[in-house]
This record gives sequence, C-alpha cells and structure tokens, in this order.
Amino acid sequence: MAQNIKEHLENTFEDLGEDKLKRFKIKLRDRTEEPRVRQATIDKIKDALDLADVMVNTFTLKGAVPVTLEVLKAIGSNKLEEELRENTRDGLTPVVVPQPGSGAPSTVEHFIDRNSTDLINRVHNVAPILDELRQMKVISDEDYSNISNEKTPQTKMRELLNGPIKSAGTKGKDLLYEALKKSNAYLIVDLEAKK
Repeated sequence: MAQNIKEHLENTFEDLGEDKLKRFKIKLRDRTEEPRVRQATIDKIKDALDLADVMVNTFTLKGAVPVTLEVLKAIGSNKLEEELRENTRDGLTPVVVPQPGSGAPSTVEHFIDRNSTDLINRVHNVAPILDELRQMKVISDEDYSNISNEKTPQTKMRELLNGPIKSAGTKGKDLLYEALKKSNAYLIVDLEAKK
C-alpha cells in the first residue's frame, strides 16, 4: 500500500495541470500548521513527481494524503480531492498496533509509523530521546550531533524518524517507543487511547 499511496499522489498532481499545480504549491507554502514547507523547497519542485516526494518527505507517507486533501479543497479541486480520498481510503484506515515484543505479524502497522505526524508535532523535548537512542546504539554520534543541531523540535523529530529510525527498522521503532514512554509518558498514553 505504501508505494500505491505515493503513486496516487503523483497521479493527482499530474492531473492538476500547470495552473492548479502552481496554486497548490502556493497554498502549501502558506500553510501555518507544522510541519511547514519552505519557499526554497517549493522553488525546487519541477513536476508532479517532485511534489509527491516533497509531500512524503515532509509529512510522511501517512500524513501526506490528509495534507494533500486539505490543499486540494482549498484550491477548489473537489473532483481530484474526492478521487484521491477514494483511492487512498484503505491506506488511511487506522490499524491496531501491538505492544513491542508481542510477536505480532510484521504486516501490522507500527505505533511509530501510525503516529509519526503527532510525534513530530507534539514531542518538544527531543534531547532525552536522543540520549537514550545513542546509548542503545540506535543512532550514531554523528546522527546525534546532526539532529541535535536542528533548530526546532519538529525538525529534530522529522530527521530522527526519516533517517536513523527508518534505517533501523522495527527494532529501532521499538526502542524509540520505549524511549518515548520514559520521556513523554502522557503523550504515549494519549496516542494509544486513539486506537
């Protein structure tokens, strides 16, 4: 399903046409919610494929569709909005995630993947998480330094999730989950209650 969502985004952006694609990029740039897309990033978008990459890299695969739907609605592309919603409906359905180490099948979506947008937006003190992950050898000293040097907590979490955690796979996500439970217990409780 992951690849299909990105393909649906690419097809949607191709169907926009030049004028509406330009309007889409302007509305995307003007969004006030985090994470935001900077003008420099918008300027580098040459076509529908580039825009799909920016959406997935900025908002994660799961978060890219709701943001795309929001912007399509804002620019009045209701038909494309409806088509994208229909085509990606299965990918937007929440999946119950087992506790790490429960031995559940690997096809079930991980807590970290399902909540990546909330984690990016709601984790404000990233340092203790980075300390824990470095101690457990999930991230290298170089990763630790690069992520720590980012200016905002949202950027730090986005870099962490899209870089070392993505590379570390399920085991890395499990260890990040444990680190989050230690430093952000109430956030984890809140997110788990949304299942």
